[in-house]
Amino acid sequence: MMRMPVLAAAVRHTTLAALVCALCLTAFAAPAQADSGQGGFVIRTAYTELLNGVYYLNADVDLNMSEEALTALENGVPLTVELQIEVIKHRRFVWNKTVATLTERYQISFHPLTRRFIIRNLNSGEQQSFASYGDAITNLGQVNDLPVIDAGLLEPHSEYTIRMRAVLDIKDFPGPLQLIASLFKGWDLSSDWYAWVLSS
Repeated sequence: MMRMPVLAAAVRHTTLAALVCALCLTAFAAPAQADSGQGGFVIRTAYTELLNGVYYLNADVDLNMSEEALTALENGVPLTVELQIEVIKHRRFVWNKTVATLTERYQISFHPLTRRFIIRNLNSGEQQSFASYGDAITNLGQVNDLPVIDAGLLEPHSEYTIRMRAVLDIKDFPGPLQLIASLFKGWDLSSDWYAWVLSS
């Protein structure tokens, strides 16, 4: 009666071990090859609109995954992308103050049986299915009408800046994979902060 759970666990451990070995080989590839597959996140454009008393964010983010991340995704490891957003109040004689923070988390996963890529908003639970990785990652990089902050929470006649960045979150990886991801550059995927004035 206990053979099936034991067998399933053994399969999971074998799959994880094979994935760790594959990623190790990728990480130790020749420098010339590694440079071509490093990937990187870049925020192309971002802006806010004030509608009915609420600031909404729109952005176009280029999420170029590294070779290591794509190998993990193809082997069943979901990848989580965080959009980190901050609203900062400018002050003349003291340090600027962060008055609001927002973290939107999205997960991309690959289902080998259906050959579909799934994008799930981890904040809302909403998900979409795509036939190709290209369509999925392009959709993931498009931020449309994301509510950020109520204008009533901001002080009148004060100056505010909003900034955002995109980061690959590895905290939920299995232990051995998390260790590898923390040691090698191919997993260090984070855009620069992109900032603009929050105006009405």
